[in-house]
Amino acid sequence: MITDPRKILITFQFWDGDKAQMMKVARFLANVEPAMSDLADIAFVCRNDSSQCRDTVEYVSKKFHVHTVKSRRTEVGWPAGCAGLFFGTADWIYEHKVAKRIPDYKAFLIMEADAAPLVPDWIAKLSSAWDAANVKVLGALQTGLVHINGNALYSGDMKFLKRVSREIAGCAPQGGYDYLLHPEWVRQGMADCPLMKSWWHHPGLDKATYDRLVEEGVVFLHGIKNDSVMEQHRLRFPH
Repeated sequence: MITDPRKILITFQFWDGDKAQMMKVARFLANVEPAMSDLADIAFVCRNDSSQCRDTVEYVSKKFHVHTVKSRRTEVGWPAGCAGLFFGTADWIYEHKVAKRIPDYKAFLIMEADAAPLVPDWIAKLSSAWDAANVKVLGALQTGLVHINGNALYSGDMKFLKRVSREIAGCAPQGGYDYLLHPEWVRQGMADCPLMKSWWHHPGLDKATYDRLVEEGVVFLHGIKNDSVMEQHRLRFPH
């Protein structure tokens, strides 16, 4: 049950290289929603050297209140470009919350082009999981190099946002920001979310695996580099 009525801000992170896929996922999310969402808004966050897709923004705005953001960070490539988008998002949220230009979002979800929901009510379930966890970072815990994958929920708390945006303010380009920041998340308070999974370079999602994940209660999957999650979703939940 959702106990904190404030919305989540879903942030699409993209650059021109994965823009087409991110826009496909964005339109899919809009199609999944039965009506204008009262649980989440969306921010399209493009890299500093990239541009927005106005047609997709307009399409998605029929189901979500939408913000468009061009990150001021200038990092490019991997992993620096991913980190730049994460910190650029945190910068924008922090500055706009200070100025009271955006709602008091309780959390923001980083969502990349290789992530997609598995079930129609995924936002409500993640929102409830966030409320129950009472942490600053909630996401899919990776095995091996133990860390929370970057496609995760992060607190909208102003102290947390200030810490990320103004005090940490970036990380070294020698590794993924999610891995490098893991010790910070441990100090702040983090938790694994069974509703979220992240797979490394997975070739695709077949029906049996999709059905198993849904039966296990998973609602959000990151790491599939093609359209198979969305295709399986449409087959099980036609809309």
